[in-house]
Amino acid sequence: MAVHASGNLHKVSISRIKKEMKDTVYLSDDLVITSIEPAHNPSAEYPVVLDGFTALVMMSGEATIAVDTQNYDVRQNTIVILSPESIVKTIRCTANASAYVLSFSKAFVNDIQIDISTSLPVYMRFGKAPCLQVTQRDVDEIRQVFQLIKTMIQSDKEQYRNEIIRSLFTSAFYIITELNQRDQHSVEYKQGRGEILFEQFMELLSQYNKRERNVSFYAKQLSITPKYLSAVVKEVSGKTAARWIDESVILEAKTLLKYSGMSIQEIAYHLNFSTQSFFGKYFKQHTGTSPSRYKRKR
Repeated sequence: MAVHASGNLHKVSISRIKKEMKDTVYLSDDLVITSIEPAHNPSAEYPVVLDGFTALVMMSGEATIAVDTQNYDVRQNTIVILSPESIVKTIRCTANASAYVLSFSKAFVNDIQIDISTSLPVYMRFGKAPCLQVTQRDVDEIRQVFQLIKTMIQSDKEQYRNEIIRSLFTSAFYIITELNQRDQHSVEYKQGRGEILFEQFMELLSQYNKRERNVSFYAKQLSITPKYLSAVVKEVSGKTAARWIDESVILEAKTLLKYSGMSIQEIAYHLNFSTQSFFGKYFKQHTGTSPSRYKRKR
């Protein structure tokens, strides 16, 4: 499955997965569910770079995989959480190894109504501790939700199908979030100063995102300079502080547009925009669509 090879790295897109992997169902180029076995595993041949988020659930057997050059032993009932642009290579696997895979685009996850403060613990796991050991019961629950997503993707219930799929996806996300929290309680992680500062920034963002969109405000609350805050947040998370602020505001705006029953003008004032017009320009700049068009999509 070689796509856009760059040196020895091969880019694997969701559209390519849905075309070339067996037992695959998909929702456009935003979401795909498939299975991996030794005979159908592109990362066994060469390192691959995934262009979306991926949750891999090891169903049987054992494997050793490299994620960004770090090796991890993966056995049955392990969840592997991979972020976009992760470099993945299968070093070895047993003959009976099989995994269930859910991959989804950045655009898809950005459209899901999940509170940023809730998703933070899972986000922090990306690249640091991608493997999460769970029980057989946990795996059974996750697979049942994945199966429901597959069923709805193939369903003829077209009018609300996308909303149902997003709701099921959110359910799977919250299951993994709880499993991650359980794992964090049982395993002590050492956090550096940067990670602690990032978590404090995210807590403030969850508290003030409805009225504050300036990096300087959050830096002042943390008694540091905006430049230092931006540098630390970028180093820890891969995103700038300004981008985290914008994504948080947009998520709040999308939630209000879809579910609150408030008018666009009321939402604009609720989020501390000086005018409805300014809110509209801000929303379109970050989503590519207007608030009114997004509201009509519901």
